[in-house]
Amino acid sequence: SNPLNRVLIKAYHPLLLRVLHWPKTTLLVAALSIFTVIWPLSQVGGEFLPKINEGDLLYMPSTLPGVSPAEAAALLQTTDKLIKSVPEVASVFGKTGKAETATDSAPLEMVETTIQLKPEDQWRPGMTIDKIIDELDRTVRLPGLANLWVPPIRNRIDMLSTGIKSPIGIKVSGTVLSDIDATAQSIEAVAKTVPGVVSVLAERLEGGRYIDIDINREKASRYGMTVGDVQLFVSSAIGG
Repeated sequence: SNPLNRVLIKAYHPLLLRVLHWPKTTLLVAALSIFTVIWPLSQVGGEFLPKINEGDLLYMPSTLPGVSPAEAAALLQTTDKLIKSVPEVASVFGKTGKAETATDSAPLEMVETTIQLKPEDQWRPGMTIDKIIDELDRTVRLPGLANLWVPPIRNRIDMLSTGIKSPIGIKVSGTVLSDIDATAQSIEAVAKTVPGVVSVLAERLEGGRYIDIDINREKASRYGMTVGDVQLFVSSAIGG
């Protein structure tokens, strides 16, 4: 009774009769239609966020654990100065360790430097973002640093989705920390030999600068001190 339904029925009813009259031909045409889209679909990228020029860069080098606050500050100042020497860089601002927030649990050896680039019309002739990254990577070469240059937004998405700050990473799972650490270092040695790899560094789970103190309870009691008193005195003497 609906006028729209009557129009639609008149439109598809003849086509439906032809399909039912030629079932094999219909199936053949459907199969050919599917095959014609296989190759185009295989050429479509599977990345959610394609590589884009965000206009800024994030420098996140990896260092070995155990770096002191003074060394971390000196390292940050040195890298900032080297980065600023590239003509296309407008400003550099870096931090080492955690930010002033309870949600940032970054260790002291984690460095994050935001690099703001000048407008493209102020770049040297022929310069591209890839060439700038190559020049920065050649300029900032310090012992113990594994360079990583990534777009800021892309880096945050990668870290939220995978927990790895680099575009490519390998996760090693296990129950014994020493075995995980040894396996990761073995992977690091092999990955360095792969053509096209710029920098590789396995995050160390063990190591660092520690002082093991064994408190003599008997001698401490002679001075009227408890274990807690000795620990407080030692921590104040070493850490201030």
